[in-house]
Amino acid sequence: MTGDEALLSLLRLFAELKIPHMLVGSYSTNFYGIPRATKDADLVLQVESQKLATLFRKLPPGIRMDEQSFFEMVTATRKELLHVEGSSFQIELFHLSDDEFDQTRFEHRVAVDYHEGVSTYLPRVEDVIVQKLRWAEGGKRQKDFDDVVSVLKVHEPIDFSYIEAWCAKHNSLKFLAEAREAAGV
Repeated sequence: MTGDEALLSLLRLFAELKIPHMLVGSYSTNFYGIPRATKDADLVLQVESQKLATLFRKLPPGIRMDEQSFFEMVTATRKELLHVEGSSFQIELFHLSDDEFDQTRFEHRVAVDYHEGVSTYLPRVEDVIVQKLRWAEGGKRQKDFDDVVSVLKVHEPIDFSYIEAWCAKHNSLKFLAEAREAAGV
């Protein structure tokens, strides 16, 4: 099973179980920007523990759950890790946090036809940019900065006043200015 096949299977299961979710990380960047290769998929879930247990019991063959929950340090969010057997591809399931921005971007998520008639939800392009800038600033990760530049180069229109307001709250205005300069926008 490939990573994309595993993700499609999981998205179908989310629909079956009616689990509110949002595809984030490089998959959302690839949707809005210049696609790049990735070794994982990141999703944010709004799910109570009983439904999470049902999800794990119904995982498609070829996808197994790591027995341990993790705490992601940059975003201070709990996450579950899924492994795709026969592959190094992983799927990270982040629990929706109480963070104001996380709540806002989840409320604003948009439905998209992902692939082969399977729908999912993505953050709005502005929220992808804000989150990637948070990661770039908080984790000092060049690939997140590069992802922002990729999106800025090819996606229009973009609500920069919205982005600037959040970047001011997250102290990432400097990174936004650098990304805009690098993208020529």
